[in-house]
Amino acid sequence: MLSIILPTKKRVEIFYETIECLDKTLKLFDHDYEVLVINNDPDPISFNLPDYVKIINCDGRGVASARNMGAHNAKGDILLFLDNDILISYEAFIKGYKLFLKLIKQNENIAINFNWIYPRDVYDLLEKNSFGRYLLYYEFDKYEGKAWTNRNFDKKVEYQKTDVFTSSTFFISKSTFNKIGGYTEDFSFAGYEDHNFREKLLKNNIDIYILTNTYVFHNERDYIDLNKFLERKYRSAFTRKQAVSLGDNELILEYSYLKKILLTIIWPLRNILIYFVNNFSQSKKFDPLMFKIIDTLLAVYIYKGYNN
Repeated sequence: MLSIILPTKKRVEIFYETIECLDKTLKLFDHDYEVLVINNDPDPISFNLPDYVKIINCDGRGVASARNMGAHNAKGDILLFLDNDILISYEAFIKGYKLFLKLIKQNENIAINFNWIYPRDVYDLLEKNSFGRYLLYYEFDKYEGKAWTNRNFDKKVEYQKTDVFTSSTFFISKSTFNKIGGYTEDFSFAGYEDHNFREKLLKNNIDIYILTNTYVFHNERDYIDLNKFLERKYRSAFTRKQAVSLGDNELILEYSYLKKILLTIIWPLRNILIYFVNNFSQSKKFDPLMFKIIDTLLAVYIYKGYNN
């Protein structure tokens, strides 16, 4: 049996699109499955879910706890984790499912990731302003981009073994998930729980595979907003420091005395800089200036999140 686990918090419109897409996919799937939605928000989900969906409340304890709660309550021996902003077609879904069934016959200690890109309609939005073009320049729009893995997976093969991992969409057996102890629940927000989980996989000799040419759509339409982007990076930096506290010293960020002073001085000016980026001319000729300002804001938010 397949258990599909979707942790969610806020982002109602985005999550609605995820459920709508998944429902279309599952109508074509003729195997036993269940769908567990882990509501990590104190407020109830505000739209009607399909009858087959089971809702489990997680009381806002973080996405790591939500994923663990989903796995704990899962009846299936195969788990598919989906983030609340992932759109997965039937074609991608069934390729991942069949590949998992094929590889697990050879080795039960595996996890299978999907490649991802932004939905096609999001690219039209990205071109309209400097911040959107910034995201494109640094390739935040794709898993292989320099902002994420900075890899070029081999498109000549259907799948390949890798040492990178994302929690956004992956298959794993429940026994393997339990074997490595699931996610470490010390992380308050989404961020470096992914890195920590990857370390657990590698430490326990779990082979990570990626479907190189099979894409899901990472629907971050609501994050094409400079404020939300920076707040997210602040939270991610906070979880990076939590990972360091757990002993992951390779994630330590060190700052010179001068840089600390500069970033501290800029922090009170952040809203002025954000306003300037959002409201000044969106002509491409100003992109070099805007990119420098966004880089500065990003450095400031990471510094403050890491040192909170």
